[in-house]
Amino acid sequence: MTKKKMTELDVAGIYKARFSPEERVKKEEIWRVLCSDFFQRYVKLDDTVLDIGAGYCEFINNIVCARKIALDINKDTALYAAPDVQVLHCLSDDMKPISDSSINVVFASNFFEHLPDKETFMRTIREVHRVLRTGGAYFGASTKY
Repeated sequence: MTKKKMTELDVAGIYKARFSPEERVKKEEIWRVLCSDFFQRYVKLDDTVLDIGAGYCEFINNIVCARKIALDINKDTALYAAPDVQVLHCLSDDMKPISDSSINVVFASNFFEHLPDKETFMRTIREVHRVLRTGGAYFGASTKY
């Protein structure tokens, strides 16, 4: 990807082209197991969880907690979010709608490699630090940085 910021249209098109409906069903099944058998042990019932780059909401829909927030620049993400998920349409490096120290767990999977540059990555990490409560946890992976 070039250094330009992805537009909403770019992201919506990528999401639609990347996985068939059948593949999305399989991914949902896999994430249901990953959440129940692995990630849930790190999330308390009274936690607030933020899923950055939530996409089809496979993680956030399947984790059990008091408050769920899905963040994505793709407005279509709201179509996939469960009724108990708050969807925020904003950039990861500018999470103004989220208050300081308000999140217990931040999750990001297959996300950071899509950021346009290291500066955006660093601003995103600063935002994660800002929104995380003291003692909060971050889970995720990146293949680029």
